[in-house]
Amino acid sequence: MENEDLETIRKLIPFDSMAEGEFTNVMSQARLATVAKGKMVFKRADEDSKVYWLVSGSLDLLDDKFEAKNRQAGDEVATHPIDNNSPHRLTAVSTEESRILTIERSEMGMSGGDTTVEEEEDEGIDWMSTLLSSPLFEFIPPANIQTLFGKFEEVQFEKGEAVIKQGDPGDFFYVIQKGRAKVERSSGDKIVVLAELHAGDNFGQDALVSDVPRNATVTMTTNGTLMRLSEPDFESLLMQPVIETVSMEETEEMIQQGDPKTYIIDVRTPKEVETDKLPGSLNVPLLLLRKNAPKLKPDSVYVMADDGGKRAELGAYILNEKGFTAYVLKR
Repeated sequence: MENEDLETIRKLIPFDSMAEGEFTNVMSQARLATVAKGKMVFKRADEDSKVYWLVSGSLDLLDDKFEAKNRQAGDEVATHPIDNNSPHRLTAVSTEESRILTIERSEMGMSGGDTTVEEEEDEGIDWMSTLLSSPLFEFIPPANIQTLFGKFEEVQFEKGEAVIKQGDPGDFFYVIQKGRAKVERSSGDKIVVLAELHAGDNFGQDALVSDVPRNATVTMTTNGTLMRLSEPDFESLLMQPVIETVSMEETEEMIQQGDPKTYIIDVRTPKEVETDKLPGSLNVPLLLLRKNAPKLKPDSVYVMADDGGKRAELGAYILNEKGFTAYVLKR
């Protein structure tokens, strides 16, 4: 590190009270990194073995209600570590190009508690942090996160009440804050239970992405509190950042380069594919995509195809939600 950086760090807590030898030893284990504007430094509820200090620039610190407090380098509060808790109680997002000092907690002899943090201890399931842990949020600009969570509204449901019904049009995306539910699909007289949902789980996105009716019924098995996001807000804040398109020419180039390996997945039904098969594509019908996702290679890229409708978009959303890299083929 430059001498100028070391002089700045020397003013931070607890470096200001260290003997010269101890400070030199700790700095040999430290890392000073530049973070671009709008980047997430760490996420609320994540376990973390590192301690962070703001050396230059500024951060927004978002609490459990996604209310932001700004921290500027040079301010008195910025002499303390940034949210020295594991798991973190705050999400830190850079509001300008900033430099962040990190040191392993074990090197500092620190525990996971910071008495300078003003936030109260969490109680129960934190649905916001659970949703934030989804790989989808790698696509969401950090500056938009506060806007997104501000759009959710709280709704109450009683045991036995249907939240959404198979065949109805899509209107909301839901996250369970408290309670449990079951997902059922009917075919003729037969009803199949597809999943059991618990606090932190989300549902309802399929109809919103694909613009087709609900493909299942979700019924509360206990009284519950749900958070919901309207279709327009879901589309602009969650769907659009997640779904990217590529042309056939771009796809062929990706396949030819082969690093990482790229595959075309056609999500139409086998009958549809018979008469219009894309060369080199794999056929995984949309309704079977979630079931077959564990068979896919996590280090590969998937280009989702259909007949130019919305099914490929839903396929890409599903895979990106599960941590894969997926695009939509422009046809």
